[in-house]
Amino acid sequence: MGKALILFVALVLSGCTLGRDAPFPSDPRSIWCDQNSPRRDAKPETPRTEIDEINAHNAKGEKWCGWKP
Repeated sequence: MGKALILFVALVLSGCTLGRDAPFPSDPRSIWCDQNSPRRDAKPETPRTEIDEINAHNAKGEKWCGWKP
């Protein structure tokens, strides 16, 4: 039991050090901008709640990424 506990603690501690070595982007918004594009998928039958989501997504893109309407 003692050896298993020591092994478990060693594995937990070695796992914790991996997170500190991961690079943190200088501008997290750039990641969002790289992975998203303007949404133009609204149709006349699109529900209002989804239109609000599309508008919010596009507004964030205008503010963060410089998208043009």
